[in-house]
Amino acid sequence: MLDYLRHLMTEEGMTELFQTFEAFGVFSGFFLVLLESFIPILPLFVIVVLNINSFGFILGFLISYSATVTGSYLLFTVIRKLFRRRAQQYIRKRRQLRKWLDFLNRNSFVFLFIMLALPFTPTSLMNVLAAIADIKRVAYLYILLGAKLFMILSMAAVGYDVAGFFSSPSRLILSALLLVALYFISKWYQQYVRKKIQG
Repeated sequence: MLDYLRHLMTEEGMTELFQTFEAFGVFSGFFLVLLESFIPILPLFVIVVLNINSFGFILGFLISYSATVTGSYLLFTVIRKLFRRRAQQYIRKRRQLRKWLDFLNRNSFVFLFIMLALPFTPTSLMNVLAAIADIKRVAYLYILLGAKLFMILSMAAVGYDVAGFFSSPSRLILSALLLVALYFISKWYQQYVRKKIQG
């Protein structure tokens, strides 16, 4: 197992991995991204990198983008239909949760767009919050279409041609720095929102 992991960390090993994933077909890439909307422990960035490097930049991007929008909107719809009323009743009885919901209702477009556009935001949580809030379905679909476009493009830009990083260390360093920057921007905005809510 350890030897296999070491092999994966080579240019040849990564190339073999992408070829194997490509053999499973386009649907496997689409399904994994869609599944991530419901199971947040799945590593979306890794799946997008697999899609981009296995199916090419344009097709890999389209697979990942369409799947994450579909999965997110599907989860939003399920939560809104089945759990929204009960969730709102529960939240109204709890002051801190009520503050979050009131903030979301007042700032839904900007807040959700930024949170969903940043790669390290828990997307499934945002889908659930949006479903409970008062935002209209069509408005949320527009937010998803715009925010996810930015998010998947940023992941694709960082993770494209991973195998080529071995022959270009400067590209690897630049991509790592961009990834770290996006991570800290995500965390900063989450802290900013928390402070705004708490008052």
